[in-house]
Amino acid sequence: MKKFLITLCMMLILPVFADTMPFYMNSIPKDAIGMYQTGESITIFSHPEANSRVVKTFDFSYTPESMPDNVFALLLNEKKLGFLYVSDIGDEGWVEVIFNKMTGEKGWVQTEDRFQFLPWLSFYNMYGRKYGLRLMKDAPEDAQILHAKSEDLSQNISTLKFVKFIKVTAIRGNWALVTAVDVDKIGKTGYLKWRDSNGKIYAFPNIR
Repeated sequence: MKKFLITLCMMLILPVFADTMPFYMNSIPKDAIGMYQTGESITIFSHPEANSRVVKTFDFSYTPESMPDNVFALLLNEKKLGFLYVSDIGDEGWVEVIFNKMTGEKGWVQTEDRFQFLPWLSFYNMYGRKYGLRLMKDAPEDAQILHAKSEDLSQNISTLKFVKFIKVTAIRGNWALVTAVDVDKIGKTGYLKWRDSNGKIYAFPNIR
């Protein structure tokens, strides 16, 4: 009983970390085309029209204990930075977002500025270049190879095994020009395939 009480007290004292980040390839929906950055609140509509039915409303405090589960594609509470997956785009700034990752429920929101919705290439150019990349935990072996050119059949420069960090210089289609430091602590520059031709994502911006 004493041990149980001690454990309970520790759980209550320790801070709650409810940040969200995709670490596995299957955690990113196949139909996702980019990211929508949330604000303090969002209203989700059934159609890309302001007079359509309201499907869901959210108010975000960005305190870990109050944030909803299974909503965010990426969430850093301390930075008040959250993103939802976008699955489609409409006219006049409307985008379709996935607001329940478990059920796949979707709805439409209207962006407030041109940076609130970022297609994958824009998202990687902005956040990948700023923070670098990290390989997904289940990325296949061929995704861990640095190439001399942005082509599958180009010369292999190195195979990344225990990556320390991956710095991005440029994003070119499905490839990123990077400098990677592996367990040998020697920087190697080449092209890393961050997604395949079917949109399966192998590497994600290491936002922190």
